[in-house]
Amino acid sequence: MRSFPKWAAVLAALGVGLLLAGDLYRSFGFLVCVAGCVLLLGGWLLALRWLCASENRGIKRIAKIVKTLTFTALFAFFVSFVWVEGLILTHDGGTENPTAPTLVVLGAGLNGDQPSLTLIARLQTALDYLEAHPDAVAVVTGGQGRYETVTEASAMANWLVRKGVDPGRIYPEEQSTDTRENLRNALDLMEREGLSQPIAVVSNSFHLYRAAVLAEQAGFDGVQTLSAPVPKVPLRWLSASVYLREYCSILLLCVKSVF
Repeated sequence: MRSFPKWAAVLAALGVGLLLAGDLYRSFGFLVCVAGCVLLLGGWLLALRWLCASENRGIKRIAKIVKTLTFTALFAFFVSFVWVEGLILTHDGGTENPTAPTLVVLGAGLNGDQPSLTLIARLQTALDYLEAHPDAVAVVTGGQGRYETVTEASAMANWLVRKGVDPGRIYPEEQSTDTRENLRNALDLMEREGLSQPIAVVSNSFHLYRAAVLAEQAGFDGVQTLSAPVPKVPLRWLSASVYLREYCSILLLCVKSVF
């Protein structure tokens, strides 16, 4: 039997290194993790190819079964990816002519105490709506995460106030750590403050499908959505990472709904 292919070990080692170096919370770091997964897959396929050439019939038979399962899983991944991305793209425009009296602006990352480009896009969309609907109010959501020096909700409230929004129209929710908690805590806050439904969830276009599903699961009725653009960055390909990351988040949401 031929010696184990060194490239399989090299690819696997590089893949593990990239996974350890990546960061699921940052666009570039997430792509590093994806690259690590691709390299690990390459190493796995080379190892399977080697095992399938084994002179031992038992090993060869098992390797072929594993190879079939591997390619079946890859095909399932491709089908699910196309399906999920289709859902994302068909819901990315938001509700036509929304009239909700309450906005729920979902948190995103901060750079220290300043909103990130992604969050600024959401805030600008909320600001436009609040200016066009003087009676509407906004619930801004998000606690303090890694790399952040203040809560996302407080940074969002400060940004809106600096743009001229009356502080009395802004209701910060500062405890949540993810989209699910954003919406559940927002509902609790609205019930305490007597704020009216339906709501319009404000988020970036790629995030609206999952946000609407989670809003309905949280207990909101007649959920509307407001679409904020995906920020343009110097490295345009980095923008694509948000769609891949959203695919993973929706897949995880489906798994949680089953189990």
